[in-house]
Amino acid sequence: MPTDHYQRVKAFMEKAGQATPSNVTIPDASTRELRARLILEEALETIAALGISVKHSNQLLTINTCDITSDNPVDLEGVADGCADISVVTIGTLISFGIDDEELLAEVDAANLRKFGHGSYVREDGKWMKPKDWIPPDIAKVLKS
Repeated sequence: MPTDHYQRVKAFMEKAGQATPSNVTIPDASTRELRARLILEEALETIAALGISVKHSNQLLTINTCDITSDNPVDLEGVADGCADISVVTIGTLISFGIDDEELLAEVDAANLRKFGHGSYVREDGKWMKPKDWIPPDIAKVLKS
């Protein structure tokens, strides 16, 4: 059963004339391109609201670190709006592929919690690193169900 958020995003997509298949599928190229543009646009807007600048050159993406003296102030409303919009466009992407979010999110959440097993650690940049015996989420199982 999809989440309430999924149902609201699906209703929006249907009103906008976007496909909302009921079975897992791979949408056409134009739909995939739209989803990619929406995700990237919302991610970049959120990053800017965080007070971080991003530069792209020669296939490299550079993220400038946070600096409290920076000319890039944090926009709290922009962060909140951006995070919500990212959720909308990523859930919309699942919908366009006919993928229910509830079981998928539960599977990924469980895998994330397994990252706290013996041998896990925090990397210098703050990212939590999984232990060697970590078991990834079984996405294929979710897609089959």
